Amino acid sequence: MKNIVGQAARSANFWDRPYELEDIWEAIDNGSHILLCAPRRVGKTSIMYKIVDEPKANYIPIYIDTESADSEAEFWSKVFNALMEEDFIASLKTKTKNFWDKIKSIKIASITMDGVEFGDGKMLDHKQAFHRLIKDLDHDKKLIIMIDEFAQTIENIIKYEEPKNAISLLKAHRELRQDQKFSQKVTFIYAGSIGLESVVSKIDAIKHINDLNNIKVPPLTPPEAEKFTIALFQSAEIKINQTDIDYLLTTIHWLIPFYIQLITQEIKKIYRREQKLDQTVIDQAIHNALDNRNHFESWQSKLKTALGKNEYLFSKEVLNAISNQKETNLLDIMNIASKHNLDGNEAKDCLHSLIYDGYINNNDNNKTYQFNSPILRMWWNKNVAN
Repeated sequence: MKNIVGQAARSANFWDRPYELEDIWEAIDNGSHILLCAPRRVGKTSIMYKIVDEPKANYIPIYIDTESADSEAEFWSKVFNALMEEDFIASLKTKTKNFWDKIKSIKIASITMDGVEFGDGKMLDHKQAFHRLIKDLDHDKKLIIMIDEFAQTIENIIKYEEPKNAISLLKAHRELRQDQKFSQKVTFIYAGSIGLESVVSKIDAIKHINDLNNIKVPPLTPPEAEKFTIALFQSAEIKINQTDIDYLLTTIHWLIPFYIQLITQEIKKIYRREQKLDQTVIDQAIHNALDNRNHFESWQSKLKTALGKNEYLFSKEVLNAISNQKETNLLDIMNIASKHNLDGNEAKDCLHSLIYDGYINNNDNNKTYQFNSPILRMWWNKNVAN
């Protein structure tokens, strides 16, 4: 198993998440459409690729990343193009000849702002065109369409078009999901690194996603994290004792694969030169990791793009305070909100987003907040707060 840091892990490099995969497949088998919930870096994309690489019988999964789509038309264009692209169609040869024959016969002349024109000259709006495409396939396997960064797409449409366009897309998807015959042929899985619920609540559109089956992807449990760590060090051909494993995982604290992989990678660099591994090496590896802005910069840039000016300044100051003090209470946070002209509800919406997106939690005390990851807290304190 290679140590894949910051990218989706596939095939032999994927660390199995059996419980999460069982939850997902059970929901699919039961006919549910799914919202895959987890902060960034937890491993949602790797799980979706696992479904693509090892589908169950009678299912054809397709993965689509729509993060860069900033309009309804561009979103639908990505979906149609993914279904019609050469690699996907060619892969059907080995999965089902019936599906291959059907999709080969469908001709799409153009995809425009107004809709989709088929080869027969008929022009339909995007939702109707998608419905027709699925209906015309008339295949014997069910499609699993996994849309990554869907929440970011909705955020983009709100920002670059207007809220009514985002609501239009949300409504179109709900109508497709509510169509019983359509749902017999397609399961949607939506995922992303920002919370869909917090995004749609801003435009009073939560009712358009309340039919989704929420499945959470949690951090690794301590036993899972220990097994994962051992596998990474075996792959790196480095011996690590139980005391150092315990110290490493205790220091990382928030046991998502990304942080374990990142620090293991830095340990390997030190070990290659010094041929030793102890707690001082682990501390040095963490210190070295903090100098790599590529792995952390998105935590700040995501806030800049997702939030308005006042919300961003508020969230940044809250994170600054927590990074300096290690924890901050709700009263102090509300004082920061007043400073940035946010009322209580607006401040709580921002806090909810910070919690969902993996920055902070209030698990120990609902009125006290701390970073999930001590490593992210150290990086934020060094590079943003000071």
